[in-house]
Amino acid sequence: MSQIAHTSRGPLEYRIVGQGSAVLVLNGGHTNCSSPLGHESFFLDQGYQLIIPSRPGYGRTPSSVGKTAEAFADTLVSFLDSLHPDQVIVVGISAAGPTALQLAGKHPDRVSKLILQNAVTGGKFPTGLTRVFTYLAFNPIAEPWIWAAFRSYGRRAPLAALKSMLRSLSSLPADQVLTKMSPKQQQDALNLLLASRSGSGFLHDIHHRCGDISRITAPTLIIESKYDGAVDSSHATYAAERIANVELFIAPAESHLLWFSPHNVEIEAKMRVFLEA
Repeated sequence: MSQIAHTSRGPLEYRIVGQGSAVLVLNGGHTNCSSPLGHESFFLDQGYQLIIPSRPGYGRTPSSVGKTAEAFADTLVSFLDSLHPDQVIVVGISAAGPTALQLAGKHPDRVSKLILQNAVTGGKFPTGLTRVFTYLAFNPIAEPWIWAAFRSYGRRAPLAALKSMLRSLSSLPADQVLTKMSPKQQQDALNLLLASRSGSGFLHDIHHRCGDISRITAPTLIIESKYDGAVDSSHATYAAERIANVELFIAPAESHLLWFSPHNVEIEAKMRVFLEA
């Protein structure tokens, strides 16, 4: 069940689950604090508490609390002050990468460790054509209809709908990705996609910048899917070359949705070692 926190910049939707050391999870594009992502059970099984906010423009968090990654990083500090953890482990996923990096760079005393999962950093940015398509598909008028059409398609032909999305999420043929996924992973991936909404958040995401990441002092683990079709590999390389205390792990996961891969076991093992160090 999500809640609303009242920060110095305005209301912020969030969810907290578990008990233990705090992990701040910054979900990626088209998701909110209640989105069914894959590593929640991993962190809970390790004895962590997850603090999961909806980023500006997603869920019930208004854009006004931080349209830029830098502004939202400052909002997160106000939010964390209200919850009282001195430091948090930060997980930045996909389009939330710039916010995670701004938080770790501007407020190093609040971040004990940083994990980036197929995260946008300062690498290759979308072309002008991609930006035009983003505005056409995810503007406030079109966005509800785009996702409603996908949900209708997903109910009528679930595997075909999943396959259609995988074409943009993997550099491998979609059929090849599907054959590697278990039936449960296929269903979990479809559930995530069917729950997706962009609100106004994704239009903010495409303008986010990560700032001067050489300021980051927290130990950092960068996880990159080898066959990610959504976030170019230059983003992982960009961060790995500029953060001092960093480890880059290129996972043989078949798509951007690394949680729903048979190689997720290896990813979780790598995170476990990193967290215990």
